[in-house]
Amino acid sequence: MRTLTVFSVLALLSMIVGPDAWGNDDDRMLVVNGLAETLSLVDRAGDSTVVTVQTLGLSPNEMEIATGALLLTNSVSDDLWVLDSETYQVLRTIDFPEGHNPYDVAVIDDTMCVVSLTLANDIMFVNFISGDTLQRADVGTSPQGFCVQGSQLWVANTGFDYDTFLYGQGTVSVFNALTGAPITTLNVGTNPQVIAEATDGTIHVLCTGNYFDQFGIVYIIDPGSLAVVDSLALGGSPGDVVLAPDGIGYVAAGGWVDSGFVYRYDAVSRTVLNGEANPWKAAQGVIGVSPRLEGGVFAYCFSADSVIGLDWDGHIAETYQLGDGPQPGVHISNRRPGDLDDDGVIDAVDLNLMIALLFFNGPAGPRPNAADLNHDCFFDAVDLNLQIITTFFNATNVYWGCGE
Repeated sequence: MRTLTVFSVLALLSMIVGPDAWGNDDDRMLVVNGLAETLSLVDRAGDSTVVTVQTLGLSPNEMEIATGALLLTNSVSDDLWVLDSETYQVLRTIDFPEGHNPYDVAVIDDTMCVVSLTLANDIMFVNFISGDTLQRADVGTSPQGFCVQGSQLWVANTGFDYDTFLYGQGTVSVFNALTGAPITTLNVGTNPQVIAEATDGTIHVLCTGNYFDQFGIVYIIDPGSLAVVDSLALGGSPGDVVLAPDGIGYVAAGGWVDSGFVYRYDAVSRTVLNGEANPWKAAQGVIGVSPRLEGGVFAYCFSADSVIGLDWDGHIAETYQLGDGPQPGVHISNRRPGDLDDDGVIDAVDLNLMIALLFFNGPAGPRPNAADLNHDCFFDAVDLNLQIITTFFNATNVYWGCGE
């Protein structure tokens, strides 16, 4: 009975999809060049060509993707740009008061986002579809990074005083993301800049330190109790962190002389894997990181004008030469581990394709690499087990494609 089900699905797929539709990849990296004030496109699905697709505002900073749009803050020109996610044309510009220095942006839902106004010590809720500013809220001193987790909005307040050039108490403000109502404020370490959610649901706050005698620490917060439950000393002066599906935290740790540095820590066991003594190395000036679909991480090397892809073992897998001062933008991809039929949904059809591939020598579908969920370049029972977990329990420790 299972065999009939498998081949019925395969026959149906051949009629619906057809060979001409296979392999239509969308795998794009959009990189903000902070000094060049341009937006670069890296076509990872094609021949990895790099082209400039847009000239940006003054001191472009953070970019996020929303439904059909890209949201970009320009710090010196004091505005938020809404760009079309396919053509990269500017759909609308939302202005803030002069000198407020919009820094980061986070998407709340299909119409609303929030922007940190660093020099105003405020955050602003914005309807990015209509262009209307909705609500301002006071936070701590010099807010920067955000994290949205369900109905909670987390804001990193660096505590930096632009008049004295000294750091005060670093804090994290928590708001109701939908209403903008304040919930609480928590004390953390010096200069918290970035907040990220780990796979276990905890909130990780990266505190850079003061670049002199206080150094990098990650503070871990339980969102249920709204309390700091642990901390992890990283050292150095790290400036960005991303929590990968395998529970590893990848940290941009500078490196401005011979090479750039990436630190790693295990977010589950809360242990440092690669720190000051044994960092992963990339090109000079790693100021940002983002997840790599194939495992590992992308390191954004500000001084070297490049983005370096580091694989599972920290080896350089690819290098993209970009504009002046690259920093993280967004990664748009329809490649999903476990989505063998390439329909954007991981379901029983994909599971049947996996069974056909393993036991009946059937085709894997439009994306054969999607069947290699554990990234070891083999299709076996381990992948099938991960496919079952992915289909029914939303597994996180899976990656797209072969690691070689």
